Amino acid sequence: MRILQVTPYFAPAWAYGGPPRVMYDYATGLVARGHEVSVLTTDVLDARERARPKHEQLAGIDVLRLPNVSNALAWKRKKYVPRGLVRELTRRVGDADVVHVTDTRTYLTAAAYATTRARGVPLCLSPHGSLPGSVGLRGAVKRAYDRVLVRPMLERAALLLAQTDHEADLLRAWGGSKDAIRLLPLPLDLEDLSRVERGQLRQRLGIGPETRVILFLGRIHWLKGLDVLIDAVGALLGSDTVLVVVGRDDGQWAALTEHHRDLLDSGRIRFAGPLYDRDRLAAYADADVFCLTPRHWEETSVAALEAAASGVPVVVTEQADIPGLSASGGGFVVPLDAAAIRGAVEQALANRERMGALARSHVRAQHARDAVVARLESYLSEASSSSRLA
Repeated sequence: MRILQVTPYFAPAWAYGGPPRVMYDYATGLVARGHEVSVLTTDVLDARERARPKHEQLAGIDVLRLPNVSNALAWKRKKYVPRGLVRELTRRVGDADVVHVTDTRTYLTAAAYATTRARGVPLCLSPHGSLPGSVGLRGAVKRAYDRVLVRPMLERAALLLAQTDHEADLLRAWGGSKDAIRLLPLPLDLEDLSRVERGQLRQRLGIGPETRVILFLGRIHWLKGLDVLIDAVGALLGSDTVLVVVGRDDGQWAALTEHHRDLLDSGRIRFAGPLYDRDRLAAYADADVFCLTPRHWEETSVAALEAAASGVPVVVTEQADIPGLSASGGGFVVPLDAAAIRGAVEQALANRERMGALARSHVRAQHARDAVVARLESYLSEASSSSRLA
C-alpha cells in the first residue's frame, strides 16, 4: 500500500508529546512490513527551533516538513498553519491508496479531508483524544466548526481509529459509522525500554535509593491536573516519599510554585523540567509509581504506557484510561477524586514489585509495536478498498 500520513508533528518533535511518537511508530512499522509511507507535516520541533531538513528519507519514510507561519503560535496555541499545504496535498493525495490524518480540528486535517473527498481517496482518522469540545465562547466556535466540517468528515471517513471504548463511543455519537470504527491500542517500541539503567534521575535530583518516587510526566497545564495530583498525594510526601515532576511548563508552574512553596522548599516535590529520549526512559526506571490525573479526556497516555512497560505500577484517572490495566492488577484507573487517587497511590507503593511486574506483562502483551501495526495494516488495507470514500 501507499500510505500518506498528514499530521501537524512528526519525528523528532518529541516535545509535542505522544502523537508524533505514535505516528512515527506506525510509519516505521508499516515500512518494515513492505509498505510505502510518506508523511506531510509541519516544521515544529520545540519552543525555539524548527525541525530540519525540509525533505528527507527518515528510517525509510519520505518526510516533507512545511514551514509554519509562526513557530510560537504552534508551540503556545497549537495552531499549525503550514505554507504550501494545499499545493502539496493536491500533488500527493492522488498517489495514495489511503490517507491517515491525526487530530480532529486542525487546518491540516480539514485540508486533507477536503482533498481526499475531491480525489476520491479513502480517509483514516486517529483523533488522539481531540474529540471532546470546550465550554464558553471557544466551545461555541468549536460547535459551529464541527457542524460544518467535523461531523461530515466522521460520517464519510473510511476508517476511524479509537484508543479506548470511550473514544469509540464519542466517534459513534459524532456520526461515525460503526462499520468504520476500529479499536487500536497505541504502539510501543519495547526494545528501547529494555536498555535503560536505573539511578540516573535519582542522581540528577539528589534522591537516595531508599526514597520512594511518585512520578508525574507530562505538560504542566491545568488540563493535565498536576494540581489535582499534588492535592491528592501531598499528605504522603515526606522524608521517605517524594513527587518528581517531569515536563515542560505550559502555563501552570508559577501558580503551583506559589501554592506549594513548602513542598518544593522541603524537597518533597522535585522539578526535573522536560526530559526526552533516553532521559525520559531513565525517569521511568527510577519511579516507584507513575501517576497522571488529567481533567480532560485524552484517552490513553503514551507516558503511562511507557511507565507500565518499564515495570512501574500506574495510577491514572478515567480520562487517561489504559484498557485492561485495573483487571491485570498492574495499576488503577480511578475517578478524578483526591481520595480515590491517594488510596490507589498508597496501594501501588505498598505493592510496587508485584504490581510493576503485572503492569509490564499487560502492556507488553497488548501494545507491542509489531502486533499493533499488524492490526493497523489490516484496517488500512480494508479502508483502501472501501466504498466509503471521503
